[in-house]
Amino acid sequence: MCELSAILAAYEGSGYVVAPAGYGKTHLIAEATGRSTGRQLILTHTYAGVNALRTKMRALGVSDRLYRIDTIASWSLRLSLSYSQTSGWEQDRPADNEQWNALYEACARLLDQEFIRKIIRASYDGLYVDEYQDCSVAQHRIVLKLARDLPCRILGDPLQSIFDFEGQDAVDWARHVEENFENLGVLETPHRWINAGSDDLAVWLRNVRRRLEQGQAIDLNANRPASVRLIQTGAEPQALMRSQGNSCRYIQCEQDHTVIAIHKGSQEYKAKCHILSRNLGGRYSSIEEVEGKSLFSFIRRIERARTVSEQLQEVIAFAKKCMTGVDANLPAGSLRGERVAIRANTRSPDVAQKANSYLNEPTSAAMAEFLLSLKGLAGIEVIRADLFNRTMAVLRKHILLPELSFSEAAEKYHQEFRHTGRPVGKRRQIGTTLLVKGLEFDHAIVLDATSLRKKELYVALTRGARSLTIVSTNTVLNPED
Repeated sequence: MCELSAILAAYEGSGYVVAPAGYGKTHLIAEATGRSTGRQLILTHTYAGVNALRTKMRALGVSDRLYRIDTIASWSLRLSLSYSQTSGWEQDRPADNEQWNALYEACARLLDQEFIRKIIRASYDGLYVDEYQDCSVAQHRIVLKLARDLPCRILGDPLQSIFDFEGQDAVDWARHVEENFENLGVLETPHRWINAGSDDLAVWLRNVRRRLEQGQAIDLNANRPASVRLIQTGAEPQALMRSQGNSCRYIQCEQDHTVIAIHKGSQEYKAKCHILSRNLGGRYSSIEEVEGKSLFSFIRRIERARTVSEQLQEVIAFAKKCMTGVDANLPAGSLRGERVAIRANTRSPDVAQKANSYLNEPTSAAMAEFLLSLKGLAGIEVIRADLFNRTMAVLRKHILLPELSFSEAAEKYHQEFRHTGRPVGKRRQIGTTLLVKGLEFDHAIVLDATSLRKKELYVALTRGARSLTIVSTNTVLNPED
């Protein structure tokens, strides 16, 4: 990898590297950046990717002055807003894919301006784009325009192209990458599994990758190493759910190891992640969408509530989404949004008092105290820690900046969240392929292998460094493209 990082650092053209999952792509970018003589612009797609790159830079001791890391979306938005008169773009937060497409078009036009090109050349000495298979065609056009003025090195893996752009065309690797960029190499060493001492798993996954690339069936019983556990189950929904729950409950691993259970990336399966987390009683936390739809929905409900009583009911409804046992641990009056007389037999008197305090003065501080007090009860388990923690961060932001509205505080927090990346919280989590792509865990559980398309299957199979559990209704997989 040292040799390839030197090639990338010195390269002056437009080139690409094919980087299979777990083969050290993030390390390569950081190592090459550390060898650079000037500041590099490093773009990726997800906040998890931003966080991973920053973490690797720090681990390798790469100076902050040598790079700026951002998502393509955030970088394009910030540039277009900074020169809004020229770009014609003034929307702080594009609401849908149509608006994002319009933003990318505005940014691409802006990059044709000679004064912008001079600013780009003065600001950066090179460009890296990570996870290039996840680019839309509109984002690809922006990269091509940047490549006119900067050495451009892109890294990605066509077998991990799983984003659904919903109206934005995804890049075609052969047409958009191979025809526009020079092939600089392929990563060959499965560092993720070698570092974990799981060489047998690395060999098995390499064979699976080869068969997927060639469109061949995957026999889950053929040459399966001890680190890969197969749980065959019936296709009936109840049997499948039972096997999924048991595979999560009874996984054998060290207490401090991380575990990810993985569902398909569609909207239906996002809901199944939350359901499974609830069924597991908080043992696993389900990962939220980065866009924070549930968070912003809760804030809108609070702001639209007509009375303080309705606000408290909305807060309790939110708590029920995030935790188990809320109904059983609150007085009936609190559940109805009413003040409760605290007596010797009052259920959870301290929490009931916090609810009363919120009714007396419905501030963000009072809401935070109520939610934290509820979370601390012995009979409560948090099942959506990601959602809960982000909401608490918004409340803290609103407490510090009371001049903002609740929704303005949430927008400000979300803008900062874009740059800090998603922190990995609980050690055992449930997420979809879209939400866990780019992340690494000690152990992975593929919850319904037969439901996954070819690229989703590869992403799911490559998340665990030490072991892999596959729940499947078939022992032979023939995933669709």
